[in-house]
Amino acid sequence: MRTRQRRGALSAFICATSFILGLSLILIIAPDFNNGPDERLQTLTKFSGLMQLWYFFVYVIFGAFLLVLSIALLEPNKREHTPLEQVTTLASYLWACYIFTSGFIAIFSIEFLFAKRFEFTGDVTTLWRDIYAVQMGLGEGIEWVGAIWVILVNTCLYIENRFAPKIVYFGYLISVFGLMTLVENWQQVGAIFGLLQIVWFVWVGLLLLKEKSQSQ
Repeated sequence: MRTRQRRGALSAFICATSFILGLSLILIIAPDFNNGPDERLQTLTKFSGLMQLWYFFVYVIFGAFLLVLSIALLEPNKREHTPLEQVTTLASYLWACYIFTSGFIAIFSIEFLFAKRFEFTGDVTTLWRDIYAVQMGLGEGIEWVGAIWVILVNTCLYIENRFAPKIVYFGYLISVFGLMTLVENWQQVGAIFGLLQIVWFVWVGLLLLKEKSQSQ
């Protein structure tokens, strides 16, 4: 169990770091990144390699360690999963797959559009708008899937009385901002969701380390 707690804590800190890197790059280097397809294309044209790295950390790395964290939080001791834990585990895998899909589409799209080895002679802007439509169709910038995961995980923690109720209530508050991104023109609220998620991940990581030390 202590190994699982240690891995969970490390994963929580890595998830928080992924969010920090993602938000920092957007705010500092590409503040217009989420303002529309033309603005995003300009950013990708200027910083194609950097944006591929950004998508890798924010999507691929985050998705992988999200699963490790979920296992650490949901894996029961000496008993079977409850139905809620089973649904939450499924939601964890679905969110991770969702993140992987969005991330890899973005990474390989940048590679296709800007790598010299591809002899693409068409209109980049037109092709990019089609790719952008696919990315938005997958829900990039809309955090409702993550919000559902947060609700389910915190509900499991509350029922098991594993952590203090205040972190559960904080998680529910975070989920509200995630669900708000479903409303048209409210996608910018996703930044608040991300910032609060950073706090939640760090908090959970510290609690897992404390739990590990108490079990020794």
